[in-house]
Amino acid sequence: MIQSSARLEIGRRDGSKQEFLLNGDVVRIGRAGDNNLVLSESNVSRYHAQLAPQGISGYLLTDLGSSTGTFVNNARLAPSQPRQLKDGDTIRIGGCELRFCGVEEVTTGATATQMTGIGTTVGFEATNFAAPPQAIQTQIVTPILRVTTPAGTQDIPIVKNQMTIGRDPSCDVPINFPQVSSRHAELVERQGSYTIVDLGSRNGLLYQGQRISERRLMDGDAIAIGSGITLTFQTTATDQVPSITHQLNLSNRNNLTIGRDEQNDIAIDHPTVSRYHARISRQDGTFAIADLNSSNGTFVNGKRVSGSQSLRPEDTIRIGPTRFVFNVDETLVSFNEEGNLRLDAVNLTKVVGKGTTLLDDISLSILPREFIVIAGVSGGGKSTLLDALNGFRPATSGMVLVNGEDLYKNFNAYRTELGYVPQDDIIHKELTVKQALDFAAQLRMPSDTTPGERQKRVQEVLTDLELLQRQDVPVKALSGGQRKRVSIGVELITKPSLFFLDEATSGLDPGTELQIMKLLRKLSDQGRTILLITHATKNVTLCDRVVFLAKGGRVAYFGPPAEAIDYFGVEEFDQIYGKVEHELSPEEWQQRFRNSRHYHKYVLERQQQLQMPQMAQRSHRAKQKPGSTIKQVSAWQQFIILSRRNLAILMRDRAGLFLMGAIAPILGLLDFVTWQRNVFDSKDGNAGQAITMLFAAALIAVIVGSLATMREIVKEQEIYRRERMIGLKILPYVMSKVWIGIIIALYQAAIFLLFKWLAVELPGGGTELFNMYVTLFLATLAGMVMGLLVSAISPNQNVAPLLTIIFIVPQITFGGGMLPVDTFGPPGQLINRMTITKWSFESLVTIAGMGSDIADDFYWKLSEKDRKKQTSEQKKKSQCLGARMFKSCEFPGLVAKYDPVVDQKEPQKPADPGKAPSDPRKLDDYEKKVDKYKKDVDSWQKKYSEWKGKYEGAIKSAEGLVERFKQDYGGAFKVSLASHWSMLGIIMAVMFGILFGVQKRKDIV
Repeated sequence: MIQSSARLEIGRRDGSKQEFLLNGDVVRIGRAGDNNLVLSESNVSRYHAQLAPQGISGYLLTDLGSSTGTFVNNARLAPSQPRQLKDGDTIRIGGCELRFCGVEEVTTGATATQMTGIGTTVGFEATNFAAPPQAIQTQIVTPILRVTTPAGTQDIPIVKNQMTIGRDPSCDVPINFPQVSSRHAELVERQGSYTIVDLGSRNGLLYQGQRISERRLMDGDAIAIGSGITLTFQTTATDQVPSITHQLNLSNRNNLTIGRDEQNDIAIDHPTVSRYHARISRQDGTFAIADLNSSNGTFVNGKRVSGSQSLRPEDTIRIGPTRFVFNVDETLVSFNEEGNLRLDAVNLTKVVGKGTTLLDDISLSILPREFIVIAGVSGGGKSTLLDALNGFRPATSGMVLVNGEDLYKNFNAYRTELGYVPQDDIIHKELTVKQALDFAAQLRMPSDTTPGERQKRVQEVLTDLELLQRQDVPVKALSGGQRKRVSIGVELITKPSLFFLDEATSGLDPGTELQIMKLLRKLSDQGRTILLITHATKNVTLCDRVVFLAKGGRVAYFGPPAEAIDYFGVEEFDQIYGKVEHELSPEEWQQRFRNSRHYHKYVLERQQQLQMPQMAQRSHRAKQKPGSTIKQVSAWQQFIILSRRNLAILMRDRAGLFLMGAIAPILGLLDFVTWQRNVFDSKDGNAGQAITMLFAAALIAVIVGSLATMREIVKEQEIYRRERMIGLKILPYVMSKVWIGIIIALYQAAIFLLFKWLAVELPGGGTELFNMYVTLFLATLAGMVMGLLVSAISPNQNVAPLLTIIFIVPQITFGGGMLPVDTFGPPGQLINRMTITKWSFESLVTIAGMGSDIADDFYWKLSEKDRKKQTSEQKKKSQCLGARMFKSCEFPGLVAKYDPVVDQKEPQKPADPGKAPSDPRKLDDYEKKVDKYKKDVDSWQKKYSEWKGKYEGAIKSAEGLVERFKQDYGGAFKVSLASHWSMLGIIMAVMFGILFGVQKRKDIV
C-alpha cells in the first residue's frame, strides 16, 4: 500500500539511515518515555521539542524550553517560537541528528521497532514500516548486565560506552571472587551495540562452553567466568531509570555488614550512609539486624532500629537510598532507589482552624526524575501543598506515597532523601561558597565521613552548580542567582532524590530566573524528582508538568505546560491566573479538571496500578518533629561544628568584628570625661556620683551584651528551621552562641574594668578588682543571654531592636540605681528582683566598700527613731555616728562635711565669781569680778553658740549624708557576693530555659 507522508531520517553510525514516519499528528520529542519519539540521551531534555502539522504538506518545529536547545541547520530555535521546516532541513537535538524529508510516497508494510538510544545517534531495526493511525510510541532501551555469583544476583545498567569488569574495586563492574582477574574483561559500545572483550584474563570468557576473546552481545547472551559466575546481557524497555537490584542468599552466612566502606559485605556508596552502618546476624535460628550507631539510622518497616531487632519474612529494611526485602527463603533483595523515587498524592485534604480548607481532595502522580512546577492564584495553597507532599506539614487526611510507601508513616526513613530549599536563602552570607557547603556537609553527612570524602562531595556539588570558579568568593558578593545556587547546593550535599523548592526564582531578573530553571532541569535529568513553587511563568516549559491551583487548594490543571495554554484557552501562560481567578468558581475549575483527559492520563492511569498501603482515616495527623528521631552527628560534634562556623562567620565579618572589639574601649574612654578620679575619696569624693557610676557600669555591661546578640538567632531563622529538619539539636545550637558570647564577655568585662581602673581610683586591691571583673563578666554574659532570648522571640530582624528596648528599659528603671527600691510598689519590687542590673549593681557597691562601715555599725541597724535617742556618750561607741565618724567611717564625700571644731574642745564657761563678800571693803573688787564675769559669759556664749552650731552642723550633715544613702541604697552596702552571683546565674538559667522552649516551639509552628 502507498501512503503520502513526511518523515524524519535518522542517521546511524554505520552510515545507514532509518526513518520515522510523520503521519499528520503532533509528535513530541524528548528523553521521557511518554514522548512520541524518544531520544534516550542525557543531554536531551525530557520534553525537548514538538513537531506539529501545518496545512497539507508542512510541519512546524517548536523548542519546548529545552536545556541544550534545538538547532535547525545549525541555528538555535528560540523557545516556544515555531519554525516552518523545509525539505532537507537538518535538525540537531542533543547528540542526535535528524533530517526532515517533505511529502512523498512511502511504502507501508513493516512496523517500526524501538529505538536503542545507545551512543549519539538513534535508529530503527527496520527501514520500512507501516504508518499507524497515530504517531509511533517509542521507549528507551536500557541494556542490563545481570551478574550471577555464589553470593547472589545483581543487575547493573550499562550507561557508559566502555565499562570494565574485574576483581579490582575500581572496575565499573566489580566481582570479588578468586576466579575473576583483577581486570578481566570490558564492555565496549561499537556501532550501536555492545561487545564484550577479554583482557587477557586467566580463566577467560566462556560462551556456550567455548572460550572466546570477544563477542558482539545479543539480548539474552550468557557469558561464563569459571564456574558459578555468569554475565547475562539483557535489554529492558522502560520509561523510568531502573534501580540496581541485588539478591544475596543468607542461608550459608552468620553475619553480614552493610555500610559505606568497601570492606562491608554490602557497600552503599552514598553520603547519608555511615562507614559501618548495620549488621545482620543469625541469632537462635533466625536473623536479626542491629544498627551500628549510624548517623542516619536503620529502619525496618519505617521504624528506626534501636538495639537488635529480629527480621521476619517480607520485612522491609531501609538504609540511605537502598531498600532491602528479607524473604522467607532467607534471601535479601536490595533495591537502589537513588534518583528513582516516585511521589503520589492520594486525596490530600488540609483543614485548619474552624474548618478552613487549605487543600481540597488533591490527587497527583509524579514519576521519578520529573520536574514539576506548582503555580496558582493567591490563596491557592501552593506552600501548603508543597509541605504536605514533603511531609513537613502533613495533610489532615489522605496519603502521600513514595514508591508506594506511606511517607507520613515512614517519614524518618525517607528524611535524608528529602531536599528542601525555602524562599529565603539558607546560607550565611559572610562565608565563602566553599565554607558554606563544607559546614553544611559536616552537619548533614555521617560523623565518620573523612575530610577528604567531604571535600570530594563539596567539589562535586560545586561542579554541578557551575560554581567552581566562585568557590572562594563570599556568598554576599555573589549575584542573586548564584546565591540561590548555593542554597540549592547545601541540599545537594546528601544527594536527595526528592527535591522541594519554595519560590526559588522569586526576586530574580528574567535572565537569572532562566538560569535557575535550566539548573533545576539539569538536576532533574541527573536523577532527582523536583517540585518548585514559582510565579515566574516565562520558562515554565522547561518543566515536565505544571500543577495550577485555584483558590481553596483545588487543582485546576495538572499536565504538560505546553498543553496548559490550549486547556485554558489563552495565548500566554500568565493569562491563566486571571482566567482561573474570575472566569469560573474554584469548584468548577476542579470539576472541569477531573473530567479532562489530563486527569485520566496523568493521575488515574498512573495510579491505577499503584499498590495502596492500608490507609487509616485520620481527622488529624501529628506534625513531624524535626530532629526527633534522627541522630545525625552527635550533640558534641554539632556544638563543635556550629562553634567553628560561628567563629568563621565572625572572622569574615570584619566590620562587625572590629565594632565588637572597639565598642568596649570607646565606651571606656567616656570614663575619663564622665567621672572624677577621686569619686570614692572620703574627703573629695561624691557618693551620688559613685552610685551612678557603679549602676552605669552594670547597666552598660547588660546593654552591650544584649545588643551584641539580639540578631544572632533571628538572622538565621530559615537556616535554623532547615537544619532542625535534618537533625540539628537545640542545645548545641544555642550553646554554640553562648560559648562565643562567653569569650566576648570575658574580653569586654576586662576592657570595661581596665578603663575604670585607669580613669577612677577604685577602692581596694587585687581581690576587689577580681570581684569587680567577675561581676561585670556575669552582667555582660547575662545581657547576651537576654539578647539571644530577644532574638529567639523576634519574628524578624527589624523587630529585634524594638524588643531589646522593651527588655532594657526595666533594667534601667527597676534596677535600683536610678530610683530607690523602697519607692517601688509590690509589682515594681518584683520586677526589681528579676532584673540583671539589680544583682550586678549591688555586687559592685559591696565590692567598692561603699557603705560597708555603715552596714557593720550596730547603731545604723537601729531604726531612725531609736538612733536619734542615742546620747553623745553612746554615739562615741559608734563607728559612723557622732564626731568619731569622720575618722573611723569610710564613705565618699563624708570628710567633706568635716569642720575642725569637731575636734576642738567645747569652750569653757567662765568661773562664777560666787557670792558677794560680807566685808564691805571687798565689795569693789567683787563688783569688778562680776563685771568681768558678765563680759566673759557674753564672750563664752558667743563662742559656744558658734562652736555648737558648727559642731552639730558637721555631725548632722555627715549623718544626714549617710542617712540619705543608707535609706536609698543601704541594702547594697553589704551583700553576699556568692548569693548575688548565683542569682545572676539563676536569671541566665531561666532565660536560657525560656529560650530553649521558644526554639522548641518553632518546631510545631
